[in-house]
Amino acid sequence: MNRRWLLATLLLTLPTPLLAQDAHSLGIGFAATAAPMDYFGVYWNPACLAIPGAGPTWTIATGGSFFDTSNSGSPILRYNTDNAIQSGIDPVNRYQQYLGTFGAKYTTAAGGVIFDQELNSSSSQGALQFFHDRDNNSLSTTGTYSLGMTQTTQQIYNVVVSYASQLPIGAVPFFSAGGSLKYHDGVQYQQASLVGTYQQAAPATGYTYTKTTSTSGLGLSIDAGFLAKFTEALQVGMMFQNLQSNFNWQAQQQSYTLDGSGKETASGPATNVTIPANFPYATKLGLMGSPPGTNVALEGEVAWTQGVVNWRAGLERLYPDNHIVVRLGTFNDRISNSQLWTIGGGYMVPNFNLDLSFLTRSLPAIQDSITFGIAFDAIVRF
Repeated sequence: MNRRWLLATLLLTLPTPLLAQDAHSLGIGFAATAAPMDYFGVYWNPACLAIPGAGPTWTIATGGSFFDTSNSGSPILRYNTDNAIQSGIDPVNRYQQYLGTFGAKYTTAAGGVIFDQELNSSSSQGALQFFHDRDNNSLSTTGTYSLGMTQTTQQIYNVVVSYASQLPIGAVPFFSAGGSLKYHDGVQYQQASLVGTYQQAAPATGYTYTKTTSTSGLGLSIDAGFLAKFTEALQVGMMFQNLQSNFNWQAQQQSYTLDGSGKETASGPATNVTIPANFPYATKLGLMGSPPGTNVALEGEVAWTQGVVNWRAGLERLYPDNHIVVRLGTFNDRISNSQLWTIGGGYMVPNFNLDLSFLTRSLPAIQDSITFGIAFDAIVRF
């Protein structure tokens, strides 16, 4: 088996860190480790749950998001195989994620459920051409297709329970520590892997095609976070995400052969396999500055995960008389290798928040963006 594509297969079995299940974090480019996130602190930094606030002690929150990106250089909202082939990029990568959350917070404790559905794929130009020709009944009778493809889809329900407490630390006006326990219930996993070569005249030369499926995955992960407020204008947050993680799929794996038309036929019995897919460890350091008298908050964050450093930045401007907040953020997307921009806003009153945000590469022509995202959230306090 080609080592390059074996490595891609192994990497694509790993869950990708959740991007945003709420519009607030999306609007500030995911630079949320030191920002007051209310209930959504259960994911971004549980220590934020201890930030004191006036008014009701109960909070109910919900949110959802959609994110789609690739490195094909073409508009993601019009992504198709033909565009991917014409890009000439090898391999063509694509990542897509749907998220939804619902939960409640009481004083400094919170809990909820996050639904995560992901598509993660990597295809060589040879594999793209093979599938294109097969679907159009035009497989080459003389040429050889150099294959390389891995595509993984999965659905996981994450039950999260978090708690935070304020701690006395010397002259620091406010310091808190928090943690989250996450129970992962995997309900669907599918992976297809295709490597080697294919010739219509001699289809049994060198390819390996495998499908892996599962409806059962279980695991636990632990997060820890800290938040320090040094002055009214500066606070710092530290987050250790998936400090401990253990997640496995109980799956069935089936090998296939391809006939002269490229159709699959099962080869031998399916085998039972255990796929370890622990959630990746990440360290995040965030800062938030609020210049006095400006109603402006500036957020910055650096995150280290899977050997990659990610920088994120965001800005929020509150208009208290109108109960409106506007947001702007930016970060680098490692799939498209592009600097992306986030824009958003919300309506805020003491007992209710409603937020909406977008993520794009192209402004104002969002429909031409190589990456697109959208998120919403709502919070009710009583």
